[in-house]
Formats: sequence, C-alpha cells, structure tokens
Amino acid sequence: MYEIDKEKFGEFVAGLRRERGMTQKELAQMVYLSDKAVSKWERGLSMPDITLLIPLSQALGVSVTELLECQRMEQAAMDSSHVEELMHRVITYSEETPAERHRRRRQEAAMFGASLAAVVLELLGLRVLGYSWEVICLNLLTYELLFLFFCAYFCFFAKDTLPEYYDEYKVDAYSDGIFRMNMPGIHFNNRNWRPIKRAAIRGMLISAVALPVLYFFCGLLFPVFVESAFVFVCLPLFFVALFGPMYAAARRYE
Repeated sequence: MYEIDKEKFGEFVAGLRRERGMTQKELAQMVYLSDKAVSKWERGLSMPDITLLIPLSQALGVSVTELLECQRMEQAAMDSSHVEELMHRVITYSEETPAERHRRRRQEAAMFGASLAAVVLELLGLRVLGYSWEVICLNLLTYELLFLFFCAYFCFFAKDTLPEYYDEYKVDAYSDGIFRMNMPGIHFNNRNWRPIKRAAIRGMLISAVALPVLYFFCGLLFPVFVESAFVFVCLPLFFVALFGPMYAAARRYE
C-alpha cells in the first residue's frame, strides 16, 4: 500500500534533472554522491537514503512531498489520511522489500559457497605443489577458518536491523547473543548497519580467497620469511581485513 514504485521514482527524478539541464554527475555533486548512485535511482535499481530527501528535492526544485509522490502537486493542504500515508512512506520507503531481502540473501549465500569452494581448491593445490598438511594447517588453516566463520555469521546469522535504541543513542558496540563486537569511534545504527554487514562479508571472502595465493607467492620469493614469520604477520592483517572495510562503510553511511 505504501511502497514507492522505484521505476516511477527514477523516471520522475530523471525528468526533473533533464528539465533543469543537469547531467547525472552534476546532480550527484550537489548531493555529494557518485553519478553511479544517481544512475541507479533513475533506472529504478535503488532508492536514495532518507537523509538525502531534502537536498535532493532542493536540487531538483520540488518539495519532498512531490518527490515521494513522484509527481508535481498543487500547493494545497493535504487531509490527515494523506499526511499519515506520506509519513509512513518516509519511514519505510528505503527498507528492503521481502523479494529484495530474499535476493540479497541468496546472493550472499552463493558468494560464500563459491569462496568456500575456492579456498578448498587452493589448499588442495598447495598440497599438490608439495606443501605438507602440517605446514598448511600451521600457516593458513586457523586464519581461513576465522575468515569463513565471521563471514558465515554476517551472511546467515546477523540480524538485518538493529534495535531502536541504536538509533537513539551513540552505541559503539554490537551485541547479539554470545557475539560481541566493539568498534571505538563508530556509532552503529540502522542507516549504516547493512553497509557494515556487506563490507564485512566482502572483506572476509576476498581475504579468505587471497590468503593462500599470498602464501604461495611469498613462499616463492621469501621462503625463509614464510617458514619463520608468515603466521605471525598474518595476525594484524586479519584484523585489518576484518575491521578495515567495516570502518570505511560505517564512516561513509554514519
């Protein structure tokens, strides 16, 4: 009932932009985003963040009401039911639909499965190349299991939304059952939580697949280093791979 038609919204934004003689890049600069984001809006692939409604409406020369209605309107008073419906749209329009949520989860599961298969093949490849299972386990297995464990948690178990108090207060710690995560300097909220999850999944998967490759080439170039220090150097790299993308996403969307 209240869902905004993304394609209609995109067509309305594109029409307004062209009326004002702006390119996608120029509009993006006015709201401090990339032109790729504007392109996705206009193609009906995504919606702008709720915080962009006012600057976007100002850039396009319409009211927030017209932006949400996807049409120009007479400046007349709205009845109470229309106001209530409009406010509900403001609250919910950027949320995922069930279909979008299902599609996203399927994509994440597919990415996890493909990365897991790639890691197994890489470890088997190292064994074929002459590395013993003892050496592989000592240098790689612990980190691979950690990467895949955290990725699996964010893919399959982490909640899609946070409790309301995360939006009301500045909370720099995430807690869900036995899982605890502290990120000083970051305030978790429902605006940045999904980007944080997405960044964590991608960071862990890329790291899990890249680590055996890094180990192999380091073994070719610096065999003494690999034998004596690789497992220790990987510890700070693990934390960078885990928290670096999450910090970047949190800062961007906070």
